Amino acid sequence: MNQKTQDNKKRQQTHLRFALTCTAFAALLFTCIFFVYQLIVPKFFYDNDWPTTSTYCGFYQLERHTADVLFFGSSHAASFFIPQELYNSYGITSYNLGCEQQNLVVSYYWLKEALRCQQPKAVILDCYMLFEYNAKEPLNTAESCTRKAMDFMKWSSVKKEAVKTICALDENQSLLSYYFPNLRYHTRWKGLFENDFLAGRRKTHSELKGYAPLAGYCGDSGFVPFERPDGETKTPMVPLMEAYLDKLRLLCEQNSISLILVKNPSTAQTAEKSAAIRDYSDRHGLLFLDFNEKSLYEKTGYRFETDNHDGGHGNLWGARKVTNYLGHILKDRSLADSKASPQWEQTKAYYKGIQKDCCLTHISDLDTYLFQLKDSRYSIFIASKGDCTSFLKQSSAGLLARIGCRTNLFETPGSAFFAVISGSNITEQTGMEELTTDGTLSDSSVTYEVLSAAGEGNEKSSIFIDAEERSKNCRGLNFVVYQNDTQRVIDSVCFDTGADTNPAVR
Repeated sequence: MNQKTQDNKKRQQTHLRFALTCTAFAALLFTCIFFVYQLIVPKFFYDNDWPTTSTYCGFYQLERHTADVLFFGSSHAASFFIPQELYNSYGITSYNLGCEQQNLVVSYYWLKEALRCQQPKAVILDCYMLFEYNAKEPLNTAESCTRKAMDFMKWSSVKKEAVKTICALDENQSLLSYYFPNLRYHTRWKGLFENDFLAGRRKTHSELKGYAPLAGYCGDSGFVPFERPDGETKTPMVPLMEAYLDKLRLLCEQNSISLILVKNPSTAQTAEKSAAIRDYSDRHGLLFLDFNEKSLYEKTGYRFETDNHDGGHGNLWGARKVTNYLGHILKDRSLADSKASPQWEQTKAYYKGIQKDCCLTHISDLDTYLFQLKDSRYSIFIASKGDCTSFLKQSSAGLLARIGCRTNLFETPGSAFFAVISGSNITEQTGMEELTTDGTLSDSSVTYEVLSAAGEGNEKSSIFIDAEERSKNCRGLNFVVYQNDTQRVIDSVCFDTGADTNPAVR
């Protein structure tokens, strides 16, 4: 081999090494950038009232062509439509793609995205966002809520079209910020949370399939259902929202999907808005169900005071009534199926547990409450304040022992007492001095500090979870219940065991 050939070979080898080095560097750089983007985008899992990230990441975990019904709309949809209830009662498979302030532009593009992997027979849309919500925003809703809905849509021609449209409609939004999220979220480096670092594990938990459970009772809100309007007076829809309702309707028609319009119970709904939606539905041959109309409201047995969480969102019990009524409608349209679907069968137990969690927050009898606390999903914190034994029943003491307490409170009347019960780990103490403990829940970074103090003028109960005071700090036994699966406090209550009826304070 002559010198020239050897030199050429060396140059080729050098070029190859350089190319490989550049390729490796580019791959490493891309991996780092991808990790940074994943880290910096805000995430909302089931430790949040509106678990938007779980909703959209979970949708992609569904097996292809298994969801027969898709739900869309704002938080009024997310809190009212329960896929698991629909499956348990009617065998209908569904998924709730609703989210906070979901405008019709977002609804349209999420339906378009959903059709890439599902073939629904029906789409159900809550119509709250058809009317003016935020006149200052071009899309009628906050930019942050649009981002919540779009950030976790997978990149495809649909998302490219969606972000291009969104940015064209709202000049305050930047196309580049969707491709490079650090442009939008660069300040988040100062406040990253546990969800940001554990997203890979947490986004796989989408057992409720987009449903956001709420448990409160709104009480007397002044809500009165109205008679069906004559249609003469109508509130105009926001033109952009109506335009995208048209696009969503045509997309359903092109794919042989039944579109059903719904307005869930809300103090914001009026007869004039209902008339406008009914006029639209009549013109296009759509079914419209307004649960604010007196006839339908009464037919479902709805009671706003105890079935709504607040003025616009249903609680578990209200959502079950609405979902089951829709189940009747869908069954009549031959969507009910007796064939078991594994992905909905596997989440039955989880939904049952969520129902129990919601019920727990309304139990006012101490013995009933203690009986329900025997649950491996719960971490239980108890801290006494003042007199906690004068009217404590023997049955209650037995139930305290059942959940793991070894202390006999009757042996030390007037003393302070605390207990932390998490799985097989139990910490408890009683005494006349100020008692404290702190720690971290097993398999979690959740921190706690518990304090109980006795003695006249010194009585105190304190239960901090992740540096937030949760104890009611009332006389008797103060309880805080942390749900390990959803990683949130689900109840804080005090039972006044210094009074003969042991009244509950929430």
